Amino acid sequence: MALRLRYEIDTPRRLREHVHVVDGAGYFFFPGVVAPKGTLASLEVSFSACDEVALFRGWVWARPSGGGIWLELSGAGRALDKLPARLERSEVRLGTDQLVLVEATGRAGLLCRLRDVSAGGTRLGALPADAGTPGGGVRVALPEAGAYGEQLEAYGHVVWAFEGEVGVRWNTGDLASRAAVRRLLQGAIEEWETARCAVHPRSCRCMRGSAYPDVLLLG
Repeated sequence: MALRLRYEIDTPRRLREHVHVVDGAGYFFFPGVVAPKGTLASLEVSFSACDEVALFRGWVWARPSGGGIWLELSGAGRALDKLPARLERSEVRLGTDQLVLVEATGRAGLLCRLRDVSAGGTRLGALPADAGTPGGGVRVALPEAGAYGEQLEAYGHVVWAFEGEVGVRWNTGDLASRAAVRRLLQGAIEEWETARCAVHPRSCRCMRGSAYPDVLLLG
């Protein structure tokens, strides 16, 4: 199970000052947490100025002697570039590692993990060759039954595919899909119940108008 971390900061612009991007990956310091190097991590960043969240995934890259951990966040550079557009979402996304059975139109079923889920859609950790290309239909089946023993499954269609991930938009008009999506959301909420939380400190030099110091990252 990945380490769950929540961080609150005022704006996306301020967050960019604290994520150091090298070759597309982002390096971010999270205070007050101890975890072994290499531990998988999911970071949820909430923005107090716009009441939205952004999600990042990666692992523990380093453990400073003074405490806290440095995270290496895969694809953070691209994610930060697209952050303003992502904040226009009307529904909250929740990071998750839930295992599901995915069947894309014209393709064999496969087991894969969700990257995140919302009431409007989900992000699958799968290749387009397996989970479908934009416009294709998708069935996502949960490995559990509903309250009355029925199979929980949600239907949707692929809206984008990029570098080992596939974005799916739910068919919100289907009642059976709604029930399955509610269960996926509940599962994601349960995963985050023990998340460690931190808040961007008001004493940070970036709040005093000083330039944030360059950080030398040694691999």
